[in-house]
Formats: sequence, C-alpha cells, structure tokens
Amino acid sequence: MEELTLGLILALAVVPVAAWGSPRFARRIRAGQRIRPEGPVDHQGKTGTPTMGGIVPLALVFAGTGVVWALGPGPSTAGVFVLLSTAAGSLIGLVDDLRSQRRGASVGFFPHQTLLAQVLCAGLLCLLVPSLRELEFAVPFSVARLPLSVLPLWAWVPLVIVGFMGAINGVNFADGLDGLASGAWILAVLGLLLISRGAELQGIALVALGAGGGFLWANTFPARVFMGNVGSMGLGGFLFGFSFASGGLFFLPLAGGLFVLMVLSVILQVGSYKLTGVRLFKMAPFHHHFEAGSVPWPHRIRSPGWPEPKVVVRLWVLGGAFALLGVLAGTFG
Repeated sequence: MEELTLGLILALAVVPVAAWGSPRFARRIRAGQRIRPEGPVDHQGKTGTPTMGGIVPLALVFAGTGVVWALGPGPSTAGVFVLLSTAAGSLIGLVDDLRSQRRGASVGFFPHQTLLAQVLCAGLLCLLVPSLRELEFAVPFSVARLPLSVLPLWAWVPLVIVGFMGAINGVNFADGLDGLASGAWILAVLGLLLISRGAELQGIALVALGAGGGFLWANTFPARVFMGNVGSMGLGGFLFGFSFASGGLFFLPLAGGLFVLMVLSVILQVGSYKLTGVRLFKMAPFHHHFEAGSVPWPHRIRSPGWPEPKVVVRLWVLGGAFALLGVLAGTFG
C-alpha cells in the first residue's frame, strides 16, 4: 500500500486511541503534575493532574511507523533517523519526569544536567548523519538545494546539535498552558509536511499528526492530562528529526517560529535579570506573561492579563501564521 494513503488511514485510526488512552494511561501510572511555587497562582489548581500522558501518542507514532514499514518498502535511513531523534528526546524527558515524580518536585534534572543530556543525544544522532548521503537541504525562498555531502563536519555537526536542542527545548517551554504545545506542534509539523518530500516520511508525519491531534482532544482547557517532559521533548525530537531527514531543516525556524520565540523569551528574561536586576516579562516563557494575575516582582513589559484559553488560541493563530510562512518559503522550490 502506498505510504501516504496508509499514513492517512493510520492517522484517522490513532486519533481516538490517543484521545481515549492518554488520560487513562497517565492515571494508571499515578503520575501527578507538580506545579512550580513561583508559577501563576491560577495554575496551583492543576496540581495532581495526570501527567506523562505524552507516552501514548509517542508510542502510537512508533507503532504506526512500524506498520508503514511493514506494509511498504521497509525502513529507510531517513525514517530511522526520525524515530531515533524522537526516542532521544523522549528518553531525556522520561528520565526527567521519573526524577521529578520520585522527588515530588516540579523539576527532575537540574538545567546543566538537561543540557548535557541533550548534547550527548545530539552527538549520538550525528553518528547516523553520514548515512544520509543523498540528503539535500532546501533553501527557504529559493530554488537552491544544499547537498549534505558538500557540508564539512564542522558545519553540519552544529546544525544537528543546535537544531535538536532548539526543537526539544522549544516544545518543552511551550508546554505550560493547556493545549498550547500540542496544538502549536501540530501546526508546525503540518507546515513542514506540506513542503516535504518522500512518501515514507510524509506517511510517518501523518501518523504523528493523528496521534498529536488525539492527545490534544484530552489536553485542551481544562486539561484532563498533561504530556510531561517525556511528551514535549519527544515531540520536539520528532519535529527536528522530520525536518532534518526530509531536507527541511532550514524551514524549521520558520514553521516552528512560535517555539523559537519561546526559547528567545527565556534567554531575554535571564539576560535582562542578570544585567539589570529587573525582569523583562512578568514570567517566562512569554506565554505566562500574557496570562491574568500579578507577580510580586517588577518587570519592564506590561501584561495584557488574558485568561488562559484566550492566550492559547491567540498563540495557536500565531503558530499557524509561522507555519504558513514556512509553506510560503517552500513554494519557491
């Protein structure tokens, strides 16, 4: 069966499975969300919400990919790269979640431990890159294509490390409001899918979209389940792996522009506080800045004070605009 058709069938099949199974799995393993004490006051009511439900859509991505391979021509190096990138992000998030549950805290890894684990996993992905000998990167707003084979080691290794770390941290930072990260991730993957090449990778992406859409059903406000770091980092790993293996890596900052803004808001917040002693936003990542509620510390930019659902929908609109920008950048090729 042709991979695209199979991917569509599987995408429709996994939507109800992810919607039904994610909250039930999270309740079954008895993993409850811990909320940061310094977080928004309204979020304290979310304490104990079942978390780590992101394992279900990720498992469906792996299972669906196995079906695509079994009924199609079989796995390619590009497809394997996508799954390994997804697995690498999932593993980091899983260990972080397990440490968090064991400690009864909102965080598991310390920041330097998280960054070290991400660099090591990105380094392992680099070992597979030379096998993608025929890979060509499309250049946004251009008909040019840049073969991987012409890039020296010192050029593509940073691309893998920065791309992997940026994607998993961007999705992870966005996972702070009900449905925000999962909805924005769907838009980013959809944008990359529309400009990607290769029926196998497109079939895998369709399965992932179905799994993500099913999870979003249970994750929208008020969320019945959270994806946990295992889910957000795993989906971030998929986002990077798919963009890289399909030759759309340079489109990732465009289609996933909302995640870029998430990372930048954290960097700017830390930089502002370190240099001036005053925070730039009410709270970072910046989606918390838009929420209603006050904080005891001064900040430079005024918050509009929107309710959570309004913040999420408006950032979905922004994420959709970025996805369309990525599609526009790909139409030239």
